[in-house]
Amino acid sequence: MDIGKEGGVTIERVLATVQGYAPGADTQLLTDAYLYAAFHHRGQVRKNGEDYLVHPINVAWILTELRMDVDTIAVGLLHDTVEDTQATVEEIRERFGASVAEMVEGVTKLSKLAYRGKLEEQAENFRKLVLAFGKDIRVIIVKCADRLHNMRTLQFQRPDKRQRIAQETLDIYAPLTHRLGLELMKRELEDLSFRYLHVEAYEQLADAIQLDAEARDSYVEVTRSLIEETLRARGMACRVTGRVKHVYSIWKKLQRTGKDLSELYDLLAFRVIVSERDACYVALGFMHASFLPVATRMKDYIAMPKQNGYQSLHTTVIGPDGREVEIQFRTEAMDRVADTGIAAHWRYKNGRLSVSNGELAELARLRGFIEMARDIEDPADFLDAARSDLSATIHVFTPRKDVILLPEGSSALDFAYHVHTEVGNRAAGVKVNGRLVPFRTLVKTGDTVEVMTKADAHPSRDWLEWAHSHRAQEKIRKRLRESLADKAVALGREILDGALRRAGSSLKRVAGDKDAAARLEEAGFADMDELAERVFAGGVSQTEAVRILAPPPDVPLPQPSALQALIQRVRKQSENAIVVSGETDILVDYARCCRPMKGEPILGYITRGRGLSVHKSACPSVKGLDAERFVQVSWDAQSKTLHQGLLHLVLEDRPGMLAAITGVCSTAKINLWKADVRQDEDHRAICDLGITVYDIGELDGLVKKLRSVRGVVAVERAAS
Repeated sequence: MDIGKEGGVTIERVLATVQGYAPGADTQLLTDAYLYAAFHHRGQVRKNGEDYLVHPINVAWILTELRMDVDTIAVGLLHDTVEDTQATVEEIRERFGASVAEMVEGVTKLSKLAYRGKLEEQAENFRKLVLAFGKDIRVIIVKCADRLHNMRTLQFQRPDKRQRIAQETLDIYAPLTHRLGLELMKRELEDLSFRYLHVEAYEQLADAIQLDAEARDSYVEVTRSLIEETLRARGMACRVTGRVKHVYSIWKKLQRTGKDLSELYDLLAFRVIVSERDACYVALGFMHASFLPVATRMKDYIAMPKQNGYQSLHTTVIGPDGREVEIQFRTEAMDRVADTGIAAHWRYKNGRLSVSNGELAELARLRGFIEMARDIEDPADFLDAARSDLSATIHVFTPRKDVILLPEGSSALDFAYHVHTEVGNRAAGVKVNGRLVPFRTLVKTGDTVEVMTKADAHPSRDWLEWAHSHRAQEKIRKRLRESLADKAVALGREILDGALRRAGSSLKRVAGDKDAAARLEEAGFADMDELAERVFAGGVSQTEAVRILAPPPDVPLPQPSALQALIQRVRKQSENAIVVSGETDILVDYARCCRPMKGEPILGYITRGRGLSVHKSACPSVKGLDAERFVQVSWDAQSKTLHQGLLHLVLEDRPGMLAAITGVCSTAKINLWKADVRQDEDHRAICDLGITVYDIGELDGLVKKLRSVRGVVAVERAAS
């Protein structure tokens, strides 16, 4: 049955249905909401010429078919009043209560997320819809019901608008309804979207399916009766239904397999509804004993449910006439969840929801999805992550045998972050099926994964290569940024303390100064940590920081002069060749022990008082240094910063050699900052040549040219 698709929907029908599944419900609230909507929508008509009230009453009916509570159905009746009439949220709150008013306001806000077709806008709308989960899941369900009825009447819109709305529905609302387990709604949304996005393909496929409808209906009834008789003959009470899979799913399978419709034999699906969980497995055994099962086509979603709570046993057998048919075994409760998802878990007591929305166990499955929307700020990245999350197919177990669903190709590190953010951040080791394995190890369905944590463990940049899910990668990036900020504050405090001591004070003394907080606030800093971080990044000079924290007695805090402000702006805009976790305005010192150049592998070390020191990765000077002070750094591809280098040349001791060397540098447009020449014990000339280049490639090119000069014995790069 398609949700809410019966004709002749009236408020009386809604009221009678609600009283049937929630005896004692306050149906007067629904009557009042209906009258309020009728009054405010009076005189309005839809694109097809109908009275506008037809739309909210149909949305309310769809929600009634989902067995929603009266507050939610009232929102279905009222959802367009604030956006399209003179009604206000305040008035709705006064007449219908805070819960209804807040949901109406939420639906109104979601209605303003206009679809423009651009990926980033589409992705951001999806992200905002998911974030609304955390406020009240019922807002999303109302919005999906609203979209379903609009899709049913989409033919009355302009062709270009039909295309836009259908694409948005397929990209955003169909995945959302799937995530919520609203499968009946999802199927209809997909079929309607397909109908308007691929008109010719839809009509051809629908006609082909309809062409043998009579024969297929006969086959369905014969097979349904055969399954039912087989099970009843073995003493099993059951209810068996059969159907053809929906048009969009058939089309997707044709696209995926490249087959013709006549080559698809598993277009039919049968449901066997039994009394209890164990009976599902018994019925499956009887079917396999009576019909030939198709190898590798059995799936147990009872033991390992899908992310949206779906539970069922699936098998494919060879039915009458040698045709493949899919049979699903489930209980009545499982069947309801399969069709209406999270809405199947609503419980009523005296006509009202007996548990709050936040207490529903089913919301626990959505928590990770909501966290992902909060953590991943880039809309396109979130959309990719959401698609991956929606297609999660790997069932992995915790040591307590809880099931974690992961996307295909996930690693043990992905598992750690899916369990909990802090489990991932503090991961120190991981075991798969009892064996210690690297974080990058891929996991598969059935694996048991155990993550060992340490309080002082933290992510490294290598983890971004080992994690494959967008959710885990974003959490790793976030922690790396936080770690860098912590180190920047610590280093900034060390720089501040040194500067204050030179001025006759100290950080400890400033911390005891009651007026220091006021001076920080006056200078525009929230606290000492913010100032320390700015000093580390080079945004505030040490002299300026000392004036703020420890000004001379009875001397007012000087305001920055126009010249100082200009210097400050220039400092902020100055280019830096180093990127630290995406930041380029970090105070950097290039180590003279190895003189790193752009293009060479590098690492950063937080020094005491000199900012971030950048070394070549192979620099021997970094061995034995404090491991906690190392940070991952990279070269900024856009930067044009010059680097100083030193070359050691061995030359034949003859006239004109130095002129030849400097001539090569001049031709190559290389600036020199040093040229020391001396004679060694073998009567050869030794030249230490200081040069400035943009990157290691330019240096290598110069070395090659110098080696080709007649009389040059050797050219080597020197560290200092």
